[in-house]
Amino acid sequence: MGRAKLVNGRRRTLLAPAAILLAPLLAAALFLCSCQRKAGAPERYNVLLIAVDTLRADRLGCYGYPQATSPRLDAFAGRSLFFEHAFCPIPKTSASFASMMTGLHPHVHKTKPNRGTLNEKYLTLAELLQAEGYETAAVVDNANLSSFFKFNQGFWSYTEVWNEVEDKSGSTPFITARVLDFLAAPRQRPFFMWVNYIEPHTPYIPPAEFVREHPPGRDLRTLEHYVLPKRVRSEIEENQEFHEGYYTARYDGAVRFVDAEIGRIIDAVFARGLDKNTVVIVTADHGEDLGERNYFFDHGALTFTAGARVPLLAHVPGRKPKRVTTPVSIMDIYPTVLELLGKEPPYPLQGISLFAPRPDRLLHIVGIGSHAVVRNGQHYVSVSPKLSKRLRLAPEHFYDHFADPLETRNIYSRHAADARALNAQYDAFIRQFGDIFRAPDDQAKRQLTEKERKSLETLGYL
Repeated sequence: MGRAKLVNGRRRTLLAPAAILLAPLLAAALFLCSCQRKAGAPERYNVLLIAVDTLRADRLGCYGYPQATSPRLDAFAGRSLFFEHAFCPIPKTSASFASMMTGLHPHVHKTKPNRGTLNEKYLTLAELLQAEGYETAAVVDNANLSSFFKFNQGFWSYTEVWNEVEDKSGSTPFITARVLDFLAAPRQRPFFMWVNYIEPHTPYIPPAEFVREHPPGRDLRTLEHYVLPKRVRSEIEENQEFHEGYYTARYDGAVRFVDAEIGRIIDAVFARGLDKNTVVIVTADHGEDLGERNYFFDHGALTFTAGARVPLLAHVPGRKPKRVTTPVSIMDIYPTVLELLGKEPPYPLQGISLFAPRPDRLLHIVGIGSHAVVRNGQHYVSVSPKLSKRLRLAPEHFYDHFADPLETRNIYSRHAADARALNAQYDAFIRQFGDIFRAPDDQAKRQLTEKERKSLETLGYL
């Protein structure tokens, strides 16, 4: 008999009708048997997971940015576990969020980088918490995360923002309002809520009051050997704004705007006393390249820190604020929440608990035109021959990301042996689990809705 799964409160199964009535109890029992509760487990915390699409860590004040983009998150970092070197496993939305929700590496879960389906054979964080009696809800603003691609697995309530607002300019305040209403509602059970903002993703269109002009920087018309997405090229021609500073200023404005909105949610959590029994996690699925190495206003091809390093802040009741320098991954959110519940993971994970990061651990990061390996204080990047030629980049890079977090000094020549060893480890990882790019595409067969297509076109995915 196959494993039944909850999605939006309805159980998808091939069982006979009589068996369907027992399926919820059977699924919960199977999970409780396979994931035994540890002795002395703590109370069942609420979990509020706020994940901002395309938010790079070094654009926040708490990560060293001097431009005052994030006063609310900076303050929140001061009373949270602050992970100084957090990375995504892939700088693309679908596969990265699949890792966050399953604790598995993209080479393992095989969700395609964008417009990829989340395989139903894996137990998502929402499913596990739902089996524990949690109320599960999500508000998502990237159509790559739609129910079409099966990211709604385990959620009783799944709000797809593109179906609720006319365009991207209205999505951020809508999300905040929906979350505040959720937090204000009376309930008899713990909750898990996933909140996905997309404000810092192109097109960068924050309200004008959040934009502070930058120096103009380079004229994009004069550059050679660069990558600029087609959607941004069209915007440049339409706006007749050709200098990179115009766009980086608006990226920063988007960060300021979403920072203010998250601040309203954090205020509500503390004002209602929810901080005493609610784990609040703020992170991102990946960063954004803003012209570093002539890769502009996009993400996914390169695996340097601009695209791969993300913020990760976690307020955990009963745990004192702490700065953690050991590198961690957003894959680690899944096993960490299970640990707080006193649960063991249902199967082996690549994610590990954020409460016990390992300095000797290797983080494998896969990109569309490069790959990387992070080890405590070391970041090796291998760029594909095609992209290396197009950007006039050295094919191999090695950085001390503790001493040089912006990665301005390539010290590969002094660490070639270390780099080769890390690359060999990456190759071994692929031999063990297979390559995400060689896996068959298991995307659902039906057509995208008009609103899903419009949202993906706005973000440049179609």
